[in-house]
Amino acid sequence: MKILIVGAGASGVVAAIEYKRNHLNDDVLIIERLDKPLKKILATGNGKCNLGNKNLDISKYNNSKFVEEILKEFDLNKQLQFFKSICVETKNVDGLIYPISESAITVREALLDEVNKLGIKINCKESIIDYKVDRNSIFVRTNKAEYKVDKLIFSVGGKSNSKLGSDGSSFLMLEKHGYSFKNINSGLCPIRTKEETRILDGIRSKSCVKLLKNGSEIHSEIGEVLFKDHGLSGIVIFNTSSMIARDTKSSYKLLLDLLPNNSVNELENYCKNHTNKEFLRAFLHPKMVQYIEGNKAFEANLIHIVKNLPFTFDKLYGFDFSQVSVGGIKIDEITTNLESKREQDVYFIGEVLDIDGPCGGYNLMWAFASAMKVAK
Repeated sequence: MKILIVGAGASGVVAAIEYKRNHLNDDVLIIERLDKPLKKILATGNGKCNLGNKNLDISKYNNSKFVEEILKEFDLNKQLQFFKSICVETKNVDGLIYPISESAITVREALLDEVNKLGIKINCKESIIDYKVDRNSIFVRTNKAEYKVDKLIFSVGGKSNSKLGSDGSSFLMLEKHGYSFKNINSGLCPIRTKEETRILDGIRSKSCVKLLKNGSEIHSEIGEVLFKDHGLSGIVIFNTSSMIARDTKSSYKLLLDLLPNNSVNELENYCKNHTNKEFLRAFLHPKMVQYIEGNKAFEANLIHIVKNLPFTFDKLYGFDFSQVSVGGIKIDEITTNLESKREQDVYFIGEVLDIDGPCGGYNLMWAFASAMKVAK
């Protein structure tokens, strides 16, 4: 049989390796629009490549019920067995799984070495233009060639960070084939706020971030917030941004507890013997003191403000600042085997589907699990 995989990202390359191992006599070809494969994986985990999460919480995925069955079948242990088989040794750092080398280059080189050993071909600078399913064959046309294949696997990603491979260029073609998409937005990205935050640019604060949707709290997480001249950033904000990206039509407010380790009673007792200025100076960065003192609306109850500093969501940063796309092909378009319900022998894996998770290895684990599922 002949298998064509569109996209040489993490899910596409792992699918090719696993499929070839299971079907040694079949021909497997990957086409990739960029000049090199696996560019995006080099950026994961700040270059250290966070491969997985030992404390995975399935409920944090969009369409978590669909994800659950596949991740049960191809769990972290099976994924780590795969990486061990290509000579990538891993370590556990507070539940997060990294290569011992702490380098994404290690993972990329190991994957490509296995591709070469198995005789899998990767054609770079080649993009799919269209395809046609005709009985038991699929005819694929690219910018360089035409192919007749038995199975077609789309591993084209979403729209996040086009320089690393995902630009959404295949979506219009797939829409012509009748596929429905959940609105695609940037996820795991900074958030622009309606409040002016220029004075806070560059400071960091470990905070408890609460997200209110139409006035009701829907998410809460503690982490480091990085203030930017036009809003908020940091991993905790990235995770919050994906919650917003799933429904951008609602109104959102973020409340930051700047002192999550101090109770209200502790702060009230401190303020009994100190002025407001002394209180702010004792607990907050000078730029934050300046920000709070510059807003007269905050004067009435400083402790409440410090524990609930409000920011109003304006918009998400664009795709070039995002780590993942939120949205994609709707789950009801595919079977539990990730095969299209519309077209026989056409499959979808990874980020092209309406599935996303938070930081911490969630999205790579889905990429690997979905790849292993179609390769089975």
